[in-house]
Amino acid sequence: MAGGFLAAFAVAVVAVMIREHLTDGPDAQASSGMYAAGDMFLGIAVFGLLSLAPLALGLYWLRPVARFWAVLVWLAGLLAVTGPLAVLVSGWLRQPAGNWAFLADLRVILMPLVALAMATTGLFAPQPRARWVLIGAAVVEGSIFAGVVLVKFVLSPH
Repeated sequence: MAGGFLAAFAVAVVAVMIREHLTDGPDAQASSGMYAAGDMFLGIAVFGLLSLAPLALGLYWLRPVARFWAVLVWLAGLLAVTGPLAVLVSGWLRQPAGNWAFLADLRVILMPLVALAMATTGLFAPQPRARWVLIGAAVVEGSIFAGVVLVKFVLSPH
């Protein structure tokens, strides 16, 4: 399982290196911060998607461990509750929040990958209650992120 995560990380690094090579030019020099952010998003996305396979394999092996699933369900519920708080801090409390705003932004950025991971864990959960809690937490994460995208990029006046 660890080898699968290392392979996903290696492929993500290669993908970022290829993108850097293909976008090397005056535009990249003039907007280096934006290109760096794009590289970061590409790396996170590639790693996140490719790491679903070793995650699924590990979850399959952990199906008989009831204590693992109990803790995972509790953590997924806690994580789903922090999503609206992160949006609140990221969107409306930016000035008074200070350094918390950075963590809230990072939490919002990672919501799609967290939703995919929770949905994957929900598919492998052995008990129906755990399955529904994990898939519900994935839906909450995905819905909050969809709402953020809708408000910030679709409905906001440019």
